[in-house]
Amino acid sequence: MKVSVITLHRVRNYGSSLQTLATQSLLEMYGADVEIIDYYPERYTSLGLLKRLKHKSSKLEKNIILLTGARMIMCLSYAKKKIVFDSFLKKYIKLSPETYRTPQEIKKYPLKSDAYCTGSDQVWNSHWNEGIDTPFYLDFVPKTEYKFSFASSIGSDSLNDKEKKAVKKMLSEYRHISVRELQGVKILQEIGIDSTNVLDPTLCFNMDFWKKYSSDIYSGKKYILTYNLHHDKRIDNLAGKIAEKLGCKVYNISYNIHDIVRSGTLKWCPSLEDYLGLIKNARCVITDSFHATAFSLIFHTDFFVLYPEEASSRLRSILKLTCLENRGSEKF
Repeated sequence: MKVSVITLHRVRNYGSSLQTLATQSLLEMYGADVEIIDYYPERYTSLGLLKRLKHKSSKLEKNIILLTGARMIMCLSYAKKKIVFDSFLKKYIKLSPETYRTPQEIKKYPLKSDAYCTGSDQVWNSHWNEGIDTPFYLDFVPKTEYKFSFASSIGSDSLNDKEKKAVKKMLSEYRHISVRELQGVKILQEIGIDSTNVLDPTLCFNMDFWKKYSSDIYSGKKYILTYNLHHDKRIDNLAGKIAEKLGCKVYNISYNIHDIVRSGTLKWCPSLEDYLGLIKNARCVITDSFHATAFSLIFHTDFFVLYPEEASSRLRSILKLTCLENRGSEKF
């Protein structure tokens, strides 16, 4: 049975890449011949970067030095991420033969499968996707075909009226829907769509599975690890206090080279194997990241979550599901 999966595999971050691998592996474990639809919209490409640079540059036009520096930093970060994450895709992910840049291209050159799946991660987050990105709702698949979702995420606490109408129409064609957050179940219930709450696919595999993909170069080192997606100073402050108490170093995973100025040692866009290894071998992980939390759970690594001001539902959901709500807080 061939299953074509659409997910956020081209978003260059650790969670998106590793959940793609987990979804692919899980479906294969149940006997499916899996193909990840290589949907690669402009916002993930170098052209999308140039447009973002132009937008950000308008705020710095009067300061040539700052403008040049900002452009160099963004280009360096993009280049490093492209090398790291494209290498991972090439090594582990089974992509469709065709790459699709637009929703129109997928409709023009349709895939042939026995079933079609909307995968995990924030595939239904309109803010993240710069609006409702219809391929993630399988609008290119005929109504008569088998459509389902697995651990998909809306990634926000609500839908506006426009989103409710469009989402209800597209998801009503699915045979089965599962979502990653309890809040997602409630949101879909409000528009008459039944769904099931399930774990993120990364959590469907145990430590032994993920050890196969993790490095051991940090084994035996004493450090506190931060992965600070929202640039929250509270995370750095808490990590520093814990490190001082335990006599550890602080390692900071970041995509941005300018984070070298933060206290601690910068681990600039490490490979995915090293990302897993850093979490596996840390004395404690301090984060606002869903997947850093998930892998801390998998590797039995002590962790603490500082909830971001917005879009914290998925973090709260995973801690509630695992009865570890005392490991998260809005305050420090």
